Amino acid sequence: MNLLNKVRRFILSNRLRNSKIPLRLWHKTIAKMPLMQRYRTTERMQIRLLASEVLRVKSIVAVQGMELTDEIQTMIATQVAMMVFGLESMEDDLSLDWLRNWQQILVYPTPFHNGRENVLGFNGILLSRAAIESGETQYQGGIVINWQDDHPHPLRAYANQVLMHEMAHKLDMLDGDTNGHPPLHKNMSEKQWFAAFENAFEDLNRRIQHGKPTAINPYAATNPAEFFAVATEYFFEAPLLLYRTYPKVYQQLSLFYKQNPIAK
Repeated sequence: MNLLNKVRRFILSNRLRNSKIPLRLWHKTIAKMPLMQRYRTTERMQIRLLASEVLRVKSIVAVQGMELTDEIQTMIATQVAMMVFGLESMEDDLSLDWLRNWQQILVYPTPFHNGRENVLGFNGILLSRAAIESGETQYQGGIVINWQDDHPHPLRAYANQVLMHEMAHKLDMLDGDTNGHPPLHKNMSEKQWFAAFENAFEDLNRRIQHGKPTAINPYAATNPAEFFAVATEYFFEAPLLLYRTYPKVYQQLSLFYKQNPIAK
């Protein structure tokens, strides 16, 4: 290890030591998070450090009377950490590079009005839609969630991970487009990614058009970006269902997130 790397490791370890989530708070928090039960002890230690760094450099802001306790903030940071656990290296400078395109998470207590109005373009296409949202992400903004839908719950087949859904959109945006295609790793194939997701997206839309039941949330059929975000929710909460329904999508997500939930 050269001198520069030694200095970086020293700065990182000192920073983490001084900003680490207190151990009692950490154990109390993750005991209420079923998703965390999949991780081994050593992995939980790494996620704790990563969540601590998220709390240090990102803002979690309460709005409309939401009360942000230390436990809730830790839960939110831990959700972020679980999602990028395989992407952020603890051996480097922990730059949170995969989280570089957002700085804050706004937390509403309940689903919220998005503040927009219904606006139609000249061709009749809906350009803006007024709605009650569970979460929202803007290209140049932060992430918005509501705690009523995002708080930890017993795992179920109908996945609902609001923050992970919105974070998936942010990962998708890292290469400049919101199209269901985040920046892939060097060992991944663009061709295999597109084939897996396009085939699954088309299958889901066919099922809806023919009135057939769908295994995953039909909202995924909205567009490729929403399919990627919904598939991410299932990858973490209901991985076996996703694997059985769209195995190639599961395989691509496993390569991308560098995690394999069904093996745990």
